[in-house]
Amino acid sequence: MTTISVRGAACRQGSPVNDDAIGYTAQAAWVLDGATSLGPGLVDRESDARWLAQCANGHLQRLLEAEPYLPAEELLGQLQAGIAEDFLRDAGVAATTALDLPTACLSLLRVLEDGSLELLNLCDTRIHLAWDDGHVESFGETPLEEIDRQSVQRLLALREANPDWSHAQLWQASREWVRRNRALANTPEGYWVLDPTSRWLPHVQRRVLDPSRLAAFMLVTDGFDRLLDFRRYELQTLFAELPERGVEALIDELRALESADGQALDYPRLKIHDDASVVWGEVRVGMA
Repeated sequence: MTTISVRGAACRQGSPVNDDAIGYTAQAAWVLDGATSLGPGLVDRESDARWLAQCANGHLQRLLEAEPYLPAEELLGQLQAGIAEDFLRDAGVAATTALDLPTACLSLLRVLEDGSLELLNLCDTRIHLAWDDGHVESFGETPLEEIDRQSVQRLLALREANPDWSHAQLWQASREWVRRNRALANTPEGYWVLDPTSRWLPHVQRRVLDPSRLAAFMLVTDGFDRLLDFRRYELQTLFAELPERGVEALIDELRALESADGQALDYPRLKIHDDASVVWGEVRVGMA
């Protein structure tokens, strides 16, 4: 029997409200990253994004413990149906595209009944893989990365035009175009991301592979991936650091880098601190 062995996991908030969530079973592991709410909540006074991440996390835990080998289409369909039902219960209205719905990114890795490994990805969470020959790779792509890059470029232009502004002032001045970017969610002109509707279901990226030569995996939110974005580590080096230091120490290091750059001068970004989550482990092939 092929199983997943989680060697380290952390879900560390970057602000008063943590919009990330993580989970795992003997055959699966996943991370979720809710998009930080910019306006009044529909279902959670503090953060609809937190509500969605926790809601999806609970349904995934239940589904994957009860029926670990559900086909992906059924798994995701039942996940969406559960989220929609909970949204109706908590918001008092059915989820429609006319509402300012919460959204979340999802990366999920699981063992299939034949022992192969399935990767599912939606938006800018990501699955990193390390193979026993030293090769490393990442799974998961989204147009949101280019949209975010353009947002940072706008922030830099705004800073150049207003050199006396603090980062907090720059962020406040950026909120309107950040809001416009959010309106691109789940549209052909934008990017695909989990929400209580079913429109994202056909756009989940999927890959199936043989895990027999896989040395390790990481499921990460983009907040943890800042260790790569800030060029503190290359992916191969980051995999090598994990057994030596563990996930908590690496997030501590990330927080120190963010705090030392409190005006986002060295590492241009919109949020000084971001929620950072990771599930790191191995796939044990043919082991009970």
